Amino acid sequence: MQPSPSKRRSLSRIAAAVALLSTVAACGTVLLNDRGSLTRYDRLKASEAVASASRLYVDRPALAKARTVRIIPTAFHADVEGAGPLTQAERRLVANAADRALCYDLSLRYDVVTGRDADLTVRAQVTRVEPTDLLGAGATIAGSAGVTVASQVGLSAVEGIGRIPIPRIPIGLGSLTVEAEALDRRREQRAAMVWGGASNSFTSQPRFSRASDAYDLAGEFGQDFGFMLATGDDPFTAPNTLPTWDRVRVTVLGEAPLDPDCEAFGRAPGIDGILGDYIGLPPEYTDKGPAPGAR
Repeated sequence: MQPSPSKRRSLSRIAAAVALLSTVAACGTVLLNDRGSLTRYDRLKASEAVASASRLYVDRPALAKARTVRIIPTAFHADVEGAGPLTQAERRLVANAADRALCYDLSLRYDVVTGRDADLTVRAQVTRVEPTDLLGAGATIAGSAGVTVASQVGLSAVEGIGRIPIPRIPIGLGSLTVEAEALDRRREQRAAMVWGGASNSFTSQPRFSRASDAYDLAGEFGQDFGFMLATGDDPFTAPNTLPTWDRVRVTVLGEAPLDPDCEAFGRAPGIDGILGDYIGLPPEYTDKGPAPGAR
C-alpha cells in the first residue's frame, strides 16, 4: 500500500476516505467457473500457492519433446458472464492482450508457427469477466491527478513529488477468468489451466474504461500460461526474477517480438501506453490491437 501522501489538512479528507474504503474491499472477485471449453477437466489440480485462483495440469515430458507451437486466438464471446457492458472491440482488445503476452513467453522456448503443422496447439477462452466500474476508476484518477496539481501550484506537502499514485477506491474492481489448454498432434491434452485474476486497490492501474482491468489481467494470464508451457512449472510457485532487457523491450517498449509470427498479435503500446496509463486513458486509445487480417 502506498503511504498517505500528506498529513496536511487540505488533503486529510482524501486520505481518510481512501483508508476507510480500503478496509471494505481491496480487490475484485475471483471465481473459477468451468464453461466446458477444455477437452477434459479431471486432471486439473489447484495450485498450492493460490488455490482459489488457478487449477493446473502439466505433462512435462510431452512439453519437453515439443518444438513448435500454434496459437489459436483467444475466444471472448458476447454471452460470457459479465460481458454485457463491453463492446466487441473491447472484448477483442482484451483477448489479444492475452495472446500477445502468451506468444512472447512461448517464443522463449518454442518456434511459434501459424500453420496447422505444430507439435502443440494452444487455445484459450474467457469464461467470466467483471468490468471495471467507471465511477470508482474515475474518482481515483481524479484524486491522483489532484495531487499532481497540488504539487504544481506549490503546496509544500507534495511539492517536488509529482503525481503520487493513491490506492484505488475499492468499488467495481474488475476480474477475469480464462480456460486454456495445449493439445498435441493427436489432440491429446498436454497442459491445461483454469485461471482467475482480479484487480486490486494498490497495484492495479486505474483507467477510464470498463475493459481496463480485464485488459491488464489478460496480459497476466498470458504470462502465466506461457510460462507454464515453456517451463513445465507452476507459475504461481516459481521464484520471482527481474525482467530481462528483451522482456522490457518487447512487452513494455513495444519493439519487435522475438518470433516474427508474434507480430500477428500486434506490438505493446510502448511509450504511448505508458503516457496513456499515467493520465488514465482507456487502453484502446494506445493499443492498436492485432495486426490487420490476423483474426
